[in-house]
Amino acid sequence: MRYTIDRYMNVAMANNVVWLADGKSLAYTTNITGVPQAWRVDAEGGYPEQLTYFDNRIWALYSLKKSNGIAFTMDVGGDEKNQIFLLPLDGSAPINLTANPNAVHQFGGIVEDEGKLVYASNARDSACFDICSMDLKERVPRIVLQNNDNYNWPASLSPNGRYLLYNKLKGQSDNALWMVDVTTGASKQTPEGGVGAFTHPVWTSDSSAFYLLADQDSEFVYLARYDLASGRMETVHKEDWDIEALALSGDDRYLAFSVNRDGYSVLKVKDLLTGEFVSLPEIPRGVISQYSSMGWSPRAHKLAFSLASGGRNSDIWVLDLDTKSVKQVTFSSRCGIQTDGFVEPELMRFKSFDGLEVPFWLYVPRGRKAKNLPVLVNIHGGPEGQERPAFNPVIQFLVNQGLAVAAPNVRGSIGYGRTYHHLDDVEKRMDSVADIDALVKHLIARGIADPTRIAVMGMSYGGFMTLASITEYPELWAAAVDIVGIANFESFLEHTSPYRRTHRETEYGSLEKHRDLLRRISPIHKADRIRCPLMVIHGARDPRVPVGEAEQIVESLQSRGREVEYLRYEDEGHGIVKLANKLDCYEKVASFLKKHLRVD
Repeated sequence: MRYTIDRYMNVAMANNVVWLADGKSLAYTTNITGVPQAWRVDAEGGYPEQLTYFDNRIWALYSLKKSNGIAFTMDVGGDEKNQIFLLPLDGSAPINLTANPNAVHQFGGIVEDEGKLVYASNARDSACFDICSMDLKERVPRIVLQNNDNYNWPASLSPNGRYLLYNKLKGQSDNALWMVDVTTGASKQTPEGGVGAFTHPVWTSDSSAFYLLADQDSEFVYLARYDLASGRMETVHKEDWDIEALALSGDDRYLAFSVNRDGYSVLKVKDLLTGEFVSLPEIPRGVISQYSSMGWSPRAHKLAFSLASGGRNSDIWVLDLDTKSVKQVTFSSRCGIQTDGFVEPELMRFKSFDGLEVPFWLYVPRGRKAKNLPVLVNIHGGPEGQERPAFNPVIQFLVNQGLAVAAPNVRGSIGYGRTYHHLDDVEKRMDSVADIDALVKHLIARGIADPTRIAVMGMSYGGFMTLASITEYPELWAAAVDIVGIANFESFLEHTSPYRRTHRETEYGSLEKHRDLLRRISPIHKADRIRCPLMVIHGARDPRVPVGEAEQIVESLQSRGREVEYLRYEDEGHGIVKLANKLDCYEKVASFLKKHLRVD
């Protein structure tokens, strides 16, 4: 059955789950009203209650430890200048604690006994993040630690409120974890001298140690423990896949984490008292998002997490170790779409130009065989990202409309080890584009794709990959869609938000050292090679990839009389978030692709 665009764009998804202090109820975000807002539900199930009513999306939720309340971050129109809000859940309105729309704020924690907020802010210097604190009554910012480098983002505040762990982030696996004494401002690197991916720290209840994820001296991310007294980090558990999404129970007994095994999440729980892994009830196959929180109830051995799959929209689940049971708590609307309207992808692989094995996910329309199909190659962003079998309403809509979708994890993607992740760094950038050429040739050789009906689409870095694909290999494509993509690396690095520049130069190359390379790989200088019709989509308020990137490629093609369609959304940032805009945008994307791929 064919479904209309409004069905798919209204499919609800529940994420960002946190336990409230009573240990009986959960707060989470869902987009059921059009943009993600905060809701509350009893952990045993029941009718959920909406907590916030904003026109802008809420990015993340944080639970207070002693009183039933939450903090959350929210921006305006996608500008990513997040403000920190406090919502006591006593019926009163949310309080904007930071109230500085010209600065970005990142939540660190709230020390309730002292009535103090700890956070990071670039209010002093837009290129740097200082560690700050604020009395919740006076609401006057105080700089605890002034920094002169870019990313210094809070990671975890100790239970006693004294120590804030924060990341000095240069790249996905090129950062360091630091700790600052919030009282004195003294800071040090923890572990000392460590460079790698140090993420997701969780404190023990007595604030004497914390568990974390690291990849120092390792091909894959592993589970470790850092002891404050000795200053030593020790390995707790390793696998031949990345470990992610870490949570420690309130009594320090159970450590939960998920393993990213070829894109799917495998949940594990280690009993720290016995040293053994706990036998868990069966959990549906899917993806536990590392970007969405996973946590234990403060009063029981119950673990809440969000779970999705290619054919299952994201919902909140609770694992109860004491009863050895797992249950779905939220049941997000599928807007009347039956099971025939969702497709689970198949994991496949191909050999690239140099023999490298590259994985990709293939979505095939229901009732069709993987033979001579119109195919959309959909490329993830990042580039330190990973295509996983999680629910994507745009992909599901396009598949329902008759397109097959091939979603690759080209070299440079995470999830396949440190070596794979760094195969596209700086001078090796175009090798990842060559992977796309190899994928198309594979799809044609296998008979999956009709060689005259292949398109490419990507968002953010995937937008650059789209533009690079149609300039480096113009003969392959019948159409292309660039969503908030980079057309010119020089202008991108010159105009992206100041605090992001150093972080991005680690991956792409610097303006100081690599300007010739950046110019050479930028699609804007090869726009004359583009043969296929192109659709360009961008938000006017985008702080990551400024809208000028879209305007450059559009103007270049228009001046050459080439076919290009441009969708500019004045109230969006890095991506299309608001429901009305998604309905407009992706209906036009589908019509554009169906026209040029000759899909009835």
